[in-house]
Amino acid sequence: MLAAVDTRDEFGGLASLYLWVISIAVAVVALLVVFALVRYRSRGVAGPARGRSEANIVESLYALGLAAIAVILIGATFHVENKVDRRRQAKVHVEVTAFQWGWRFSLDGKQTIGDSDRPPVLRLPAKQPIEFILTSRDVIHSFWVPGERFKRDAFPGRMTRFTLTFDEPGVYRGHCAEFCGLLHSDMDFTLVIR
Repeated sequence: MLAAVDTRDEFGGLASLYLWVISIAVAVVALLVVFALVRYRSRGVAGPARGRSEANIVESLYALGLAAIAVILIGATFHVENKVDRRRQAKVHVEVTAFQWGWRFSLDGKQTIGDSDRPPVLRLPAKQPIEFILTSRDVIHSFWVPGERFKRDAFPGRMTRFTLTFDEPGVYRGHCAEFCGLLHSDMDFTLVIR
């Protein structure tokens, strides 16, 4: 049996990597702009424009640096996605059907149905893998649990399976994150983890 994966930590680590890369890129660009402003500022009347200069080595190093950054970010993203998407053996199975504008959860033969006026509440155990089988009855919806940093799309006529483990008991709010019509913003659900 595969170990449980905390999606919050996995995606949090990935977001930190992206934040570091973005911060370094912004700092480098800012330094280059300041350097260009100081080095090439106008000193009176400008003479004739200089001809084009070539810096093949600098341009090549720049391109290689960008390629290396892209490879690192793409590799890290695929690594985390594969880790999170790996199916785990679960004793709890929840069938989730999305529809305009509500959710239906089926667990142990019992159904919990909600709509835009009364969002459904589903009670689940903590610290054990839970398999969700997600589908849509009408249009594309999205099962999003911000507290777990997890989102999966629900497609009509297609089942999407994923496993989540909630390490901390508590109340997790869920939403549809795919615009699906007029009452999309009211398409919520609640997961009570005990």
